[in-house]
Amino acid sequence: MPCRQDHQQEVCRFLREHFSIHDWRFSLPPSSGKESYFAEGNGQRYFVKLGVPVERYLTMAEIGLTPPVLVNGQLDNGLSVVVQPIIAGRTPLRLDYHNQLTQVAECIRKMHYSQSAKQMLPRASSNLYRDVGLFALNRLRQKWERYKAQVPVVAEFVDNSLDYLAQQVSLFKGEGVVISHGDICNTNWLFAADGAIYLLDFESMSMDDPALDLGALLWWYYPPALRQRFLDITGYRYEDEFKFRMRIRMAMHCLDITLPRERSFDRFNPNTYGEALRDFKAILHGEENPEGYGSR
Repeated sequence: MPCRQDHQQEVCRFLREHFSIHDWRFSLPPSSGKESYFAEGNGQRYFVKLGVPVERYLTMAEIGLTPPVLVNGQLDNGLSVVVQPIIAGRTPLRLDYHNQLTQVAECIRKMHYSQSAKQMLPRASSNLYRDVGLFALNRLRQKWERYKAQVPVVAEFVDNSLDYLAQQVSLFKGEGVVISHGDICNTNWLFAADGAIYLLDFESMSMDDPALDLGALLWWYYPPALRQRFLDITGYRYEDEFKFRMRIRMAMHCLDITLPRERSFDRFNPNTYGEALRDFKAILHGEENPEGYGSR
């Protein structure tokens, strides 16, 4: 089984070469995604991430949506590496999202319509919301098939839910894919101490339905009373068709994140999988976030 520190020695050599600092100390971030490190040398602290699409980080940094990339390149084995400064700040609370609604919405708008990001990403196979939704659903089905034998108690429920979602996605109308982050969860935001707001982790970025990002962001962090204002800023109409697509794409996303990410250190726990489906069940039935929208 791969180790989260498989390439620490190679990372140390890379940092010595590019920063001219001999002594480095490493610690592991809490994330279980790609191999990554907090690295400290000569009183300076950096975030190092391996095996990522470097161009996405460079592009997002250029437009100010993620911390600057100080150094990028490859390790001796060809594995990509990105080095960024560690920014003083925090993972936001729901109250932070509410208080900074305008700034968060402007970040989403800037990302969705970035021309430089659009040129950097592979073109979508279709501009239709139905087509990109069905493509995402097919990938989700394939992912689920790898794990469902381990959770027979809920397997029939998930299978039936996927059939239902396929029917709903086939009803999607309209077109207009945008640069979608694809994993707009709380841990992928950084509210810096200087007031800047950053997005993190672009491995899931693609050309997709804007309802994917907006559905997750609004359902998790914004009560219904704030959603019209948020969408006005991002440039989307808070109408029935968009609400419908947000709910269905969010249901798909909620199921997706219960399953390990590819080429990550995520672990699948069959014993707690039923509990992990809580959000999926709620959004599937048209309910609001079970945690509510308080200050936490």
